Amino acid sequence: MRRSILVDKNSEGMRLDTFVVSKIPSLSRSRVKKLIDSGNILVGGSKKKASFCLKENDSVVVFPAENVSGLLPYSLNVDIIYEDEDIIIVNKPENLTVHPPNKNSQNTLVNALLYMGKELSLSGSGTLRRGIVHRLDKETSGVMAIAKNDFSHNSLVEQFKGRKIKKEYRAVVWGIIRKDSFTVSVPLKRDEHNRLKMKVSMFKAKEALTYIEVIRRFKNSTYIKVRLLTGRMHQIRVHMNFLGYPVLGDSKYGRKDNLNHLFLHSFKIGLYHPRTDEYMEFYAPLPEWFTSWIGHN
Repeated sequence: MRRSILVDKNSEGMRLDTFVVSKIPSLSRSRVKKLIDSGNILVGGSKKKASFCLKENDSVVVFPAENVSGLLPYSLNVDIIYEDEDIIIVNKPENLTVHPPNKNSQNTLVNALLYMGKELSLSGSGTLRRGIVHRLDKETSGVMAIAKNDFSHNSLVEQFKGRKIKKEYRAVVWGIIRKDSFTVSVPLKRDEHNRLKMKVSMFKAKEALTYIEVIRRFKNSTYIKVRLLTGRMHQIRVHMNFLGYPVLGDSKYGRKDNLNHLFLHSFKIGLYHPRTDEYMEFYAPLPEWFTSWIGHN
C-alpha cells in the first residue's frame, strides 16, 4: 500500500533511510535501501540517496513492493487461515508449487498471494521467494506460514533455525507399523544422480529427525501423526520409504500404487508471533479426499 509521510520538526536532519525505518519498523534498513535505490521511495516526488538529509515538511512517499517484484499474478484464491500485519497462515492446496523457479512462471503460491493483493517480504530470499520462510512439496497440502515483511521474515527464519517452530503432519503409509511411537534418526543428502531428490546417506549428509506416532492401523496401511524435528527436503517421504512404509501416492519415492493424491498433509504449525512473541498454533483440516479414504478403510 502506498504511504505518504510528512517530515516533522523532530525528524529534521535525519537520513532518509533512517527516517523510513523509524516510521515503518516492519522494513529493515537493507530493504529500505533497495527501495530507495529502485525509486520506490521518493522525497518531494524526486529520487534521493539513502544518505539524503531531510528537512521539515519534506514529503516522503513509500510505494508498495509490488512495483519492483516483476512477478506475474496467478488467478487463484488461496484459503487464508489467519492474517495480521506481519504474517499470513495459509492452507496450501495439493499440486501447487510454493514459489516460481523464474519470473516467467506463474502457477505458484507466491503468485497467487500477489494476485490476492497480499504484501510479502523480500528479506534474504529475492523476488522469486517473496514471503517464503519454509516450504511444502508441490504434492503436499496443508498449513504454511508466510512473512508479510522483513521483520517477521527474519524472526520466523531464526525460529526455524532454533527449532522453535512446531510442525505436525498427517500421513497414511503402506504396511502395518507395529510400534505405537518412535523417532527416526537417519541422515539425508541430495541424490547426486537426481538433484530434485533426497536419499539416505552416512557420508556428508545432514541430521534428520522424524517423530512417528500411530493413529490407526488398517488392513494393509497405517494412519500416522508425524512431527518434524528437523526440516530436510522430502524428509518424511524419504524416511518412511527407507523404513519400508512408503507414503500412499508417492510415485517419487514409494511404490506406483496408481493413487491420484499424496497422502501427506501439513496439519499443524506452532510459532511465536514475530511482534508479540505470543505462542500461536494453526491447523489445516484434512482434505475431503483424505478423510473419505480413511472412512472407507
